[in-house]
Amino acid sequence: MVCWLVAGLLVLAPVAQGRQAATPTLRVTFTAAGSITLTLPDGTPVGTTGGAPTVIPAGYYTLLFFGPGECINLPLFELRGPGVNINDDMLGGETDVHTLYATFLPNSTYTWHSDRNEALVFTFRASPDVAGTQPAGSGSSTSSTGSHVMATSQDIVGSAILPFRGTLTGAVSAGGRLTVAFKGKSVSSLKAGRYKVAVSDKSSTDGFVLQKLEHRAVSVTAPTFVGTHSVSVTLTTGRWLVMPRLGKATYSIVVS
Repeated sequence: MVCWLVAGLLVLAPVAQGRQAATPTLRVTFTAAGSITLTLPDGTPVGTTGGAPTVIPAGYYTLLFFGPGECINLPLFELRGPGVNINDDMLGGETDVHTLYATFLPNSTYTWHSDRNEALVFTFRASPDVAGTQPAGSGSSTSSTGSHVMATSQDIVGSAILPFRGTLTGAVSAGGRLTVAFKGKSVSSLKAGRYKVAVSDKSSTDGFVLQKLEHRAVSVTAPTFVGTHSVSVTLTTGRWLVMPRLGKATYSIVVS
């Protein structure tokens, strides 16, 4: 009930005269079965897999994310296009509701998909009309990775065009020991870029978490998850910690 109330409030226009219309809203909904939908507040789907793409007004949008909770390991929602590079899995399924923001440029094409079905890509376009503008003082970030928002956009400007480097292979043993390798070798340094992080997790008490210093964490697998899971992560320059849980660093990787 609270989530629906929040969504409703976000799309209501302010009643006071002379105020600007409310920020337009999109809903990203995850199900316990692992499906994802992107819709307008009234439930209209955004994005098509064939034929003419959905068209929405350009502008600054609030993206409301809703998950099933219960620490279910969720797929990664990936949204791409000019000025937008969002990867989100509700912090590995550990959060129920959160909010991100994106600015869709006029006459531009955007795509979204789930990392569990990368062949199924949904496409939509932003029209020449601008429906919402970014509030003053709200910052400029329209990018996120692994269910977190960077404090600023300074270190991820251009992350949408960083090259794909390959697959990082991670493992969590039954006893909670973490390992990570790239091209079959243990790593202590990497080049900045986009990576697929594939983790085999055999522990029911420890997970696999990446965290850039002074940023929020990217949860690849949650502590209660057992199995295999992969996500797409943009590693920007700096020191990244590899942890079984927040605050318990195993080692670090320097990205340059």
